[in-house]
Amino acid sequence: MGKVSRQKEFYPLFLFLSLPILFFYSGCVTPPKEEVRKSQDIWERDLEGAGFPLVEEIRLYPARWYGNRKAACSITFDDGTLDQFILGAPEMDRQGLRGTFFVITGFMEKKIWKDGNTERELFNWDQARDLAWRGHEIASHTARHLDLSANPGKVQTEIEEALRDLKREIPWKKSFSLGWPYWRSSAEAEGIASRFHFAARAGGISARPGSSSLGGVNGKSPVNFMGIGSHGILPSDSRETLLPILQEVYTNGGWLIPNFHGLNDGKIPAKALGWQALPLESFSLILETLKGYDLWFAPFGDVAKYARQRDSITLETERVGYLWRADYKSNLDSVIYDHPLTLNLEIPAAIALLMVMEDTTGRILPFTLKERGERNLYLLDLPSGDGTLWISLCRARE
Repeated sequence: MGKVSRQKEFYPLFLFLSLPILFFYSGCVTPPKEEVRKSQDIWERDLEGAGFPLVEEIRLYPARWYGNRKAACSITFDDGTLDQFILGAPEMDRQGLRGTFFVITGFMEKKIWKDGNTERELFNWDQARDLAWRGHEIASHTARHLDLSANPGKVQTEIEEALRDLKREIPWKKSFSLGWPYWRSSAEAEGIASRFHFAARAGGISARPGSSSLGGVNGKSPVNFMGIGSHGILPSDSRETLLPILQEVYTNGGWLIPNFHGLNDGKIPAKALGWQALPLESFSLILETLKGYDLWFAPFGDVAKYARQRDSITLETERVGYLWRADYKSNLDSVIYDHPLTLNLEIPAAIALLMVMEDTTGRILPFTLKERGERNLYLLDLPSGDGTLWISLCRARE
């Protein structure tokens, strides 16, 4: 809850001068330009006479998920087999979704990975860049897909080599997430990974309510950002088998991470199939089922960044004259944690949000009215980093 400041300080009155048309449309009066040099006391008297409301209380706080969605969902694929590029990505594109592809970087140039006794064809770096261009996340599944829980001496090499490959081939990306091979890690491996990655996905094939690792039932904040749970989807799975875990995640406002490997349409060559290939029709139905819920669909890395940014931010608000000032700070590196954070702004029903401006850049932030009621709820996107917002309010139109 914001506090009221009685201090006599100047504040950015040019907010009221920048968009006179908007002010007129909103039923507010714009102070004349020749009055800019008036003192704060005189300005407040004039603004009060012009009908600007003196709002004593607002609520400003981070939304649980981007866009104030009820829960989050990240569609993930492991290994980077060719069927994912040929079948999986186009189906996701068709349904307007973007996902994460954890790739084994050491085999992508030759496009062949020997998975035990099975040779699997992988998509190449050109195809990986195409997926990234289309809005999907390309992330690390290490260099050679070793069980790093059983090979502690190779953890750093596997992670570093894969990260070097990713930075070379997708140079516009500043950071990359990690998917543990075989869903397995160790406390030692996670400690090493935390020096190179901002988040790592674990998981398993045990889909049951109440499991935070194997079943992928993540709450508002994962217990361990270096071992975030996901649910492995098998050919025997369907939208019916996913519903119990989906409903638990949705009820708790958590984060669902379905994990796919292979997809089969009955036509694709066997060599291009990933492990435990799911029928393409089942994949399509699962996506359609998920879209029936109020979920924020985003790649794994974006959701992990958002959760950490949301949990780390501090917001302090105070009234300064007829404006509200909001200072925001985070202890995270804004170069890595660069996802916009949705803020919820609650104000009295008789009041409308007129403008939100960044103090340092003068940029006007977009916002939308989400709900009307005893208190009006507005949503706005906060850029990453630290800064100050100036919030201008006016009387709501009837």
